[in-house]
Amino acid sequence: MHRVRHTLFTVLFLALAVSAVFCQEPPLTTAPAADKMASPTFFLKNGDRVAFYGDSITAQRLYTNQVEDFVLTRYPSLNITFFNAGVSGDMVTGGRAGKMKTRVDRDLLPDRPTVVTIMLGMNDGRYTTAFKSNFATYAAGYRKLLDRIKAGLPNARITLIEPSPYDEISRPSKIPGYNDVLLRYGQFVATTAQQQGMQVVDFNHPLTQALRAGMLLNPSLASLLIPDHIHPSESGHWIMAAALMRAWGVSPIVSSVSLDGINATLQNAQNTDVTALKKTATGLSWEQEDMALPLPLYLSDPMTQFLLKISDLATLDQQMLRVQHLLAASYTLTIDDRKVASFTRQELADGVNLALYETPMLHQAWKVDDDTDNQAALDRAHFLLITTRQQSPDVAAAAGIVQSLEYEMAAEQHEDAQPKLHAFELTAN
Repeated sequence: MHRVRHTLFTVLFLALAVSAVFCQEPPLTTAPAADKMASPTFFLKNGDRVAFYGDSITAQRLYTNQVEDFVLTRYPSLNITFFNAGVSGDMVTGGRAGKMKTRVDRDLLPDRPTVVTIMLGMNDGRYTTAFKSNFATYAAGYRKLLDRIKAGLPNARITLIEPSPYDEISRPSKIPGYNDVLLRYGQFVATTAQQQGMQVVDFNHPLTQALRAGMLLNPSLASLLIPDHIHPSESGHWIMAAALMRAWGVSPIVSSVSLDGINATLQNAQNTDVTALKKTATGLSWEQEDMALPLPLYLSDPMTQFLLKISDLATLDQQMLRVQHLLAASYTLTIDDRKVASFTRQELADGVNLALYETPMLHQAWKVDDDTDNQAALDRAHFLLITTRQQSPDVAAAAGIVQSLEYEMAAEQHEDAQPKLHAFELTAN
């Protein structure tokens, strides 16, 4: 879905070409004011540092990037930093990047996260339905992992994530019953979260529900949600990202505007400023500056349209425009002199969700998404340096340069996400 990809070598070439001396701490900046929609109910706070800990599903950097996009576009005034500590093949006891204690001490603690998410279990089941001994190892290892993280980060808020599903719905299963194993692991994660006063998020059921809905609608596209039984595609990751953001209490409102078409008056506005509203010879015009952006969905992609039909993602992406008491049968909406769509009088009276149309605001969100991909490539390069090249004498300098570039890119992300004023016009057809 139009994702920008970078190799480690490209990133390192760019990093080592930088001649200036960079520090490894983020540059001092003036903290932005709290966003108008950043309510006390949202889990993340200004200044948070979020670390995603997990296996290859986390290391895909898809749901993690999408969560970052969610936060950047919905709360552009919040200054939040994201880190990915996912490693392919990892288990609660560790894996190819080191044992659990090494992983926590090296991959989590130095970044000083204030929020940590943990999703492990897919590999811990060892791809067999033999349950008893594997589960005992998983349960004991999970508790030790939590103890290690809490000891090193006593003030961190921890969100536990139940393992995502093994797809036995869209194609014949290679391991019949393996998702039942993961569901039992998920029950343990939920119980552990309750016992330790932590938040828990379910990734398994939302994805399996989408798979079932997708099989009824289009089996071929449904099979692309988790194409190898294990690793979700980008569409599947959007479902997981939405589940996490819903649990974190994200506001579903990008903006909401209600207008009276006869009197050219503003009836209601949420998370936006509406000015210069007036009647024209053929309709209405006004200026609008939303305090958030729509999600960076590529609406022309068939998988995106499929995703919107089989999931509840659109309910978290509401950029509503309602106009009542219009006289003509239909109207064309333009934003910044660019045609968005034509709507009937009744559609406008009921309300249209502009997040589902290509608008200048969506184009801005795409730019933020590109920034997120670039920042994630730098984060991956930094992570690979510290996990696979520790013995190299130049690794500290290279890692410092890459991390400094990450901070620069984060500043660009926030700048590109800031609200902009747009000119709206409704013209009778």
